[in-house]
Amino acid sequence: MRKVEFDYLRSFAVILVLFHHAIIAYTTSAFINFDNPIATFSPIVNEQRWLGFDLVVAFNETFFMPLLFFISGIFVLQSLTRKGARKYIEGRLIRLGIPFVIGVFFLVPIAYYPAQLQVGRISGVEYTYSEFWFRMIISGFGTAGPLWFLWLLLLFNCIITFLYRAVPFIGELLRELLTILLSRPLAFFVALFVISSATYVPIAVIIGPLKWIGIGPFNAQAGRILLYLVYFFAGIAFGAYGFNHNIFKSDGALAKHWWVWLTVGMMSFIVFIIMIVVVFHNDRTIVSEIAFVVCCGTNVFGMTGLFLRFAKRRVRIFDNLSDNAFGIYIVHYVFVTWLQYLFLEILLPPAVKGIVVFLCTLLLSWMTVTVILRIPAVAKIF
Repeated sequence: MRKVEFDYLRSFAVILVLFHHAIIAYTTSAFINFDNPIATFSPIVNEQRWLGFDLVVAFNETFFMPLLFFISGIFVLQSLTRKGARKYIEGRLIRLGIPFVIGVFFLVPIAYYPAQLQVGRISGVEYTYSEFWFRMIISGFGTAGPLWFLWLLLLFNCIITFLYRAVPFIGELLRELLTILLSRPLAFFVALFVISSATYVPIAVIIGPLKWIGIGPFNAQAGRILLYLVYFFAGIAFGAYGFNHNIFKSDGALAKHWWVWLTVGMMSFIVFIIMIVVVFHNDRTIVSEIAFVVCCGTNVFGMTGLFLRFAKRRVRIFDNLSDNAFGIYIVHYVFVTWLQYLFLEILLPPAVKGIVVFLCTLLLSWMTVTVILRIPAVAKIF
């Protein structure tokens, strides 16, 4: 089952990911890790920076990955019911597992090699690509880059499949409660806020929200793993019990008041930034992380409501983007880092560089996926 609103919302979320990665090299917080060039959120660092991109990146990070997990959960229960647990998880292993393995072995090293080239230009210690690739292998592939989303989503799919088979009565027990919550967006948000706060805030305050944990390429942000799981399950609840309620209608409460949700999201983001930068001088506290949770939830609701309200009919170019969005997500980081590397010596304002890298990345990724989808074996995965 496909709905135009969520096809286009997913495409929008992927575009946010591309834009996020395209501008990181031009933020004031970007840094080069000379000891391990792949152990940084900004593989390429440009000397020309713009503080505005720091704010955009910080705002994106409050909601764009929870939004992706939320969207990923919407049609899960319908697929499980239609296909059965075994066929469903087999399909997930193919669609998520194969791209992850291929990506880690081939795409991730290509994407991170420009970081090694930049370090080599500064330090004078250079490695060929084969040497760099071999070093990544013997080190156990310390990162999967943006592909971490695939393995974590696959894990979440395994969890819901297990629950579907092992404790099927849970859905029936929750149906009545969810039916009540999903008829009232504010009640659903309050429930989501309470659960998100309980699972996210303590970990974020104690060990930090940005610390990565894992083994080899199986890394994720420790403070946000449970938050992502909460939004994945929220998406499942949203899709399983919301289609018959006005929460999904273009004239429903969520769609009508999308601007209210986004306004509250922006206000809570301002509070979040003030708490971190001005009041607590880059320390994360309970107050700042509660503001983060509010910002996350309201923006996810606002973006969902926005597309429910305005995405009413299909447009050919947007359909094509939607069909290719998953593949674009997988290949885009290769183009991001190489374009950023090529722009190192070009004298342009950092804002212009970031936007050009984003647009070129989107175009090149889109064209690449369109071409490789003509290969039957690839088309079966994507």
